[in-house]
Amino acid sequence: MDAGSVFLIVVGAVIIAGVWYAGVRRRVAVSAETQRQYAEQAAETQRLLTEMSAQLADLNRRTADMQRILKDAE
Repeated sequence: MDAGSVFLIVVGAVIIAGVWYAGVRRRVAVSAETQRQYAEQAAETQRLLTEMSAQLADLNRRTADMQRILKDAE
């Protein structure tokens, strides 16, 4: 192999490494964005579950009140 061939092989390897590195960085950025979206969705889900829990507690209280009213009406 002469010096020109070695140089072209090294240049090719550097280009391949650069493309690989850019791909890895892109996947990391996408992964971070996906994790952020999952965290936002989890927070929203937790908020909705808390709200539903409060609504169910209120419904349970109203149901108990209604049962008491019906029992008193007997």
